[in-house]
Amino acid sequence: MEEKDVQRLLYMAGLIHRQRSGELTAAEQDILEEWLAASESNRQLLEELSSDTAEAMTLEEVEQENWQPSFDRVYNAIAQTKPPSRTRSIAWSRAAAVLLLVAAGALAFFIFRKSKTPPVVAVQHKSDVAPGGRKAVLTLANGSTIVLDDAQTGVVASQGKTVIKKSGNGQLVYDASLAGGDATAFNTISTPKGGEYQVVLPDGSHVWLNAASSIRFPAAFSGSSRKVDITGEAYFEVVSNASAPFLVTSGNHRVEVLGTGFNIQSYHNDVNITTTLLQGSIRVSAGTQTRILKPGQQTKVNQDNNNTIQLINDADTEEALAWRNGKFIFNDADLPAVVRQLERWYDVTIDYKGLSGYRFNGEIPRTAHLSKVLKMMELTSNIHYKISDRNIYMTR
Repeated sequence: MEEKDVQRLLYMAGLIHRQRSGELTAAEQDILEEWLAASESNRQLLEELSSDTAEAMTLEEVEQENWQPSFDRVYNAIAQTKPPSRTRSIAWSRAAAVLLLVAAGALAFFIFRKSKTPPVVAVQHKSDVAPGGRKAVLTLANGSTIVLDDAQTGVVASQGKTVIKKSGNGQLVYDASLAGGDATAFNTISTPKGGEYQVVLPDGSHVWLNAASSIRFPAAFSGSSRKVDITGEAYFEVVSNASAPFLVTSGNHRVEVLGTGFNIQSYHNDVNITTTLLQGSIRVSAGTQTRILKPGQQTKVNQDNNNTIQLINDADTEEALAWRNGKFIFNDADLPAVVRQLERWYDVTIDYKGLSGYRFNGEIPRTAHLSKVLKMMELTSNIHYKISDRNIYMTR
């Protein structure tokens, strides 16, 4: 079994546990049902993880880290899915141990390629940092601001004939049905570190903003194009309108939307501006270069190398959309890349001076407290950490 398959299996085991505890979202239920429908072995694994055998791990074993009895029980319970190759035995041993944790009620899991020791349940620190949530600030054309996480459901403002509403599920909706064709003032929605938000633009297009991001757009689109500017990271589902193309700009980087369903990551402290297409078609431009993307393709525009466009044909779309789906996914990610994501989502500063050469693989829910993520990193490397308010210190 390839390690990527092990990680996928662990994620599905997590969904099985969340289903049993009544915490599964509608989107996660769809993912689980699709996986179960894919093969008989998947359905058998669901039965095994729902059995008394898989639940047999005691709290004493968790607290004392007495792994052998627990490992033996679960390894036997899932023996029929054991890989034939002896060379995969270490990876599968880790998988079995973590599957046990998931079935027994572990709050988080993380697998790293360097690891030869099963992760344990992370104990929450007295000094800890909660995950981010739905937070954003709306800046109107006159410069006044509205803290959206504090705003009540219903109408929060108006711009000309455009009415701005906060819906019951927390997204911001621009109703421009009564707006005319005149030029309108621009609004900006900004998320802080530790925040994310969703907005329905005046044309009905949906935008999801990741932490430390912003989007600037007119309160009502008019003319021959629909133009927005972003910083940070955003996922778009654009309403098609051939007579008014949708344009997304970020510095010298421009995306012309010929379809819908794409993600742009354009943080100032990232070397590359990364655009990933899920469905439809887009045209990416940087300087004098242009690329038209098909679904599953990705471009990386190096901001330090004359805006050179690199085209990736077989992009990892699951990793690119992990934040949108409530997860961190790291595929051979170096320590600086992991740190940047954690700093944005948890609104912390991480000092990791003198640490290099670490690469991580795995996934963990973005709903986990920071100490759980750091504990998983500590258990699978010689990196140690200390939490002091919102400052994290990493050392060997």
